[in-house]
Amino acid sequence: MAYTLYDAAVTPCVQQLGGLVGIIDKAAAHCVANKVEEAALLQDRLYPDMFCLARQIRQSADFGMNTGGRLAGVTPPALPVVDDTSFADARHRVETALSFVKSLTRDQINGAEDKIIAWSAGGNERKLKGNDYLQQFALPNFYFFVTTAYDILRHRGVAVGKRDFLGPVNWL
Repeated sequence: MAYTLYDAAVTPCVQQLGGLVGIIDKAAAHCVANKVEEAALLQDRLYPDMFCLARQIRQSADFGMNTGGRLAGVTPPALPVVDDTSFADARHRVETALSFVKSLTRDQINGAEDKIIAWSAGGNERKLKGNDYLQQFALPNFYFFVTTAYDILRHRGVAVGKRDFLGPVNWL
């Protein structure tokens, strides 16, 4: 079986969103064990001009859904455009994104390599062909936000490691 656009778009998003759910669970447990306010940790950031943890999680979910959704021509579920104030809400956001991504089929995505993907960002209209959208924009941004969420939690002492970041892997 050939490696397809579906494999390149959906598989990594499913894996990383699944890992993010586990990381969020560990963050919630860390808050209980160390008497840390969840809302305070969710507002933490690595540097003053960076998005806070809650926004990193929100961006991860959005990019996870939009990556496959735009290629498939399917609108993702509408999620609140506000930062979550609890890990339960953040987990629900990521689980919703994960369910949506898992619902996409090979037939919806394969063949979109040359499809023009158009969207608006920062008040600007953007357009890329499907392959370029995936490789040059969607996946790099998705990994950036998931990684930064992980890094904030790791920096604040949450017991997460590389295996948590990788999420579920289909080992042989």
